[in-house]
Amino acid sequence: MLQANPLKIQKLSLHPYEIPLTTGQMRSGVFLQIFDENGNGAWGEIAPLPKWSKETLPEALIQLNQKQDEILAANWTKETCLQELERLELLPSVTFGLESALLSLLDPLAEHQVSTSALLMGSPHEILQQAKQRLQEGFISAKLKVSNLRFEEAAQVIHALKDQLRLRIDVNRAWNTEDSLRFFAQFPLDTFDYVEEPFSNPHDLAQFLHPLAVDESYPHDLSLEEMESFPTLKALIYKPTMQGGMLGCMHLKQWAEKRGVEIVLSSSFESDLGLGYVASVAHRLSLPAPVGIGTFHYLEKHLCSPPLQFSNAVITIPSQLNLR
Repeated sequence: MLQANPLKIQKLSLHPYEIPLTTGQMRSGVFLQIFDENGNGAWGEIAPLPKWSKETLPEALIQLNQKQDEILAANWTKETCLQELERLELLPSVTFGLESALLSLLDPLAEHQVSTSALLMGSPHEILQQAKQRLQEGFISAKLKVSNLRFEEAAQVIHALKDQLRLRIDVNRAWNTEDSLRFFAQFPLDTFDYVEEPFSNPHDLAQFLHPLAVDESYPHDLSLEEMESFPTLKALIYKPTMQGGMLGCMHLKQWAEKRGVEIVLSSSFESDLGLGYVASVAHRLSLPAPVGIGTFHYLEKHLCSPPLQFSNAVITIPSQLNLR
């Protein structure tokens, strides 16, 4: 049954931001604020990831401007929100930003908690220092990026951490099939939670013997039908900012549930506001896998008010995400 009084958006407001990362880079995006006819406001974030997202930030903002009249004219309800967003055919980052703000008004969540995974990257020394800190904070799961390491460095770090953390190894398609198979052959099959994108050629993934996760290869190089032939496929990584919010995840969740594959939500170096919404998508979809929002620890500034709180690898999301 439809809501008696559909929500009408009266105003869209954009607030550009730049946040320095601990890596020395800058992360840019735009905070989207919407207001309804009663003056209630909510925030979203539009932040395509350079070199990875299908659209750039300028392209996202051009589309938002082009679609503004349709967005303002729509009758938004909790029951039809996702269908209306699908009808608008928005770019993924725009879908994520607008969806986040709309659901905050149409279907607000009470304060909720989501289990999370840490992120370890950099030099071997930096990785081990990060791991020490995350272990002290109570993390038990971590994604370890090895694509920038030499094989011997990657092996050294994995051996140092494999008995302390449930590791998700991310190769980022940096290694060829032969080298990657040789490298992982030294580890028992139950060493890792999963290995993400182990081959530069994703069409070879049916050969991989360890638990496998697919990220950037879908949907650009692999179809769902092709992935059904991978015998060790354990997880499909989904990035709401890059793939279209909760809306873009719905059919993947159905596909994965039928095949015993986990959907693991992951971040794209959003601000803490965007990270909070990524975690909330996992909560709304009842996804049990720890959410990969470990990029939180690489942000030099945290802008949410009240701030997101981590305790023993669980993040607490307040009932309303706002900016300071």
